[in-house]
Amino acid sequence: MKKRTKILTCVLAVLLALMMRAAPVLLVCSQYSFFYTESQHLARIRARAEDHFLWEGGEHTSLEVYPIYNQDDELKYALIEMQPEGYMYVRINKGSILSSLLFRRSMYTMARDRTYGTDSWRPYRVIAEPATGIYGDYTAYIEEAILNEDGTAIVYYKSHFRVMGIENERRYFLETPASENSTSSHNLIPAVKRGEQWLDVMDGTLFDYDPEKYEPFLPVVNRYFFADNFFDL
Repeated sequence: MKKRTKILTCVLAVLLALMMRAAPVLLVCSQYSFFYTESQHLARIRARAEDHFLWEGGEHTSLEVYPIYNQDDELKYALIEMQPEGYMYVRINKGSILSSLLFRRSMYTMARDRTYGTDSWRPYRVIAEPATGIYGDYTAYIEEAILNEDGTAIVYYKSHFRVMGIENERRYFLETPASENSTSSHNLIPAVKRGEQWLDVMDGTLFDYDPEKYEPFLPVVNRYFFADNFFDL
């Protein structure tokens, strides 16, 4: 009996030593997004979103979290859809030991719209008009707001995907040259697949996507993801 106890104690000591040696490795790896599965990311975002947006007597009664992929089917963003209305886009950062432990940055950054706030958007169409400048003639692309019957601009407080009625399809943010080369990831095309083409859920336009070229006639989401603790989720 004593011999068995000694063997068990020895095994436990070895396991504890291995765990203590592995702990720093796990701590470092856990600061990087690749450490987590898609379902783990969505669960982590949901837990943070419930703490941030849901409280007794608040305007939001419940929420759901949906993954948003880039054109390469990589999970890069998430959508927090709230009830009865309200939403928030979140970028999943690559993460690092410096940003999380030294600068106390979260792996998840909430978006900020540069014009209309955090949880509303105005649909628009892009109009191409001939123009002349100091360098000659060119085509000007003008954003024209879509109006209500009373002449005021339409404002939505639900996400682009929800307004378009997207439920069980993969949601995408297609990158444009402006977003791909920017740390703030603005000028993203919210889209779903339609066969070999894409549907821009801002205005229902079907288009062929070329990652090397920005189609100026397509409405885009001007959401900014600033590297600031204020926007951490």
